[in-house]
Amino acid sequence: MAQRRIARRRGRHARLTALVLFLVVAPLLSACVGEEGVSRSDGAVTPVASSALAVPAPLAVNASSNRIYVASGSADNISVIDGASNAVVAALPAGLFPQAIAVDQSSNRIYVASRRSELWVIDGTTNAISASITLGDSTPMALTVNPDAGRVYVADFEGTLSVIDAGSNSVVATLPVGQNPVAMAVNPSTGRIYVATYGSSEISVIDGESNTISAKVSVGELPIAVALSPETNRIYVADGAAGNVAVIDGSTNTLVASVKLGGMPSSLALNPVTERVYVAGADVISVLDGASNAVIATVAVGSAPRGLAVNAVTNRIYVARSVTADVLVIDGATNAVIATVALAGAIE
Repeated sequence: MAQRRIARRRGRHARLTALVLFLVVAPLLSACVGEEGVSRSDGAVTPVASSALAVPAPLAVNASSNRIYVASGSADNISVIDGASNAVVAALPAGLFPQAIAVDQSSNRIYVASRRSELWVIDGTTNAISASITLGDSTPMALTVNPDAGRVYVADFEGTLSVIDAGSNSVVATLPVGQNPVAMAVNPSTGRIYVATYGSSEISVIDGESNTISAKVSVGELPIAVALSPETNRIYVADGAAGNVAVIDGSTNTLVASVKLGGMPSSLALNPVTERVYVAGADVISVLDGASNAVIATVAVGSAPRGLAVNAVTNRIYVARSVTADVLVIDGATNAVIATVALAGAIE
């Protein structure tokens, strides 16, 4: 019995270690292909090998303009996809190695966090860079926007959350959220921000008015992706080690369900109109019903689906694939892949 327990613990440790190397270390390594290294808060540069692992591109959708934005680290740009034609219509410069993307649909601004500690603001109408904001010395890891409050939130590798005023493009507050944040989402209705940090079994809940941590919710072994529904005030957290999706009641900050998946999840997206939750696994997208918290469908998407985004107006789901450097388009009504869009640059 003792030997079996030790074996199980070793197996769990091995799974966590492998997932950490891919989800946390790999993005930093891939940021530096062809460059000298990763910038650190002490001003030093950590050199890395040029044979970095392939990682997914950040992905975001503007439902109002029906534009999809996906980052290409190797080309230092953002591919803009027209949702009507499923064609790349522009390639925008995005600084050195874009790490995260978020869209403010009300202002039609696209925010791109660069791994060289800058936040680029792009005008979605002209596709021109309207501002560049210096974030500090550490690498940005996660990004989200609250259009109702006019706030942009950027979490960096060392665990500092920067709060940016979207009107003045200036940092108005900073607070610690835990080292290695890997995902973040905001509920515009409540003003709360949810932050998942690597190495923690909890999600931090940030009060958007006071910019303080108001709660921490235990969600499993390794939270790595977050999505939420403003309508139901439910927060969904992917556990990359246990293969679950935790469901949190945002009004009480309590865990109300845990949905077991067939594989290990890596990213999440939600359609607030249909209340469908989409979860990327090894080679499939699992579709969860938000009312029953049950898996109602799976969609085969081939190799390495990593980035996910949803257009709630058209009911289209977009899947960024790192190995093939393209974006799949899924019809949310039929759960069928209807298009494949090649990107303007390779994803590293």
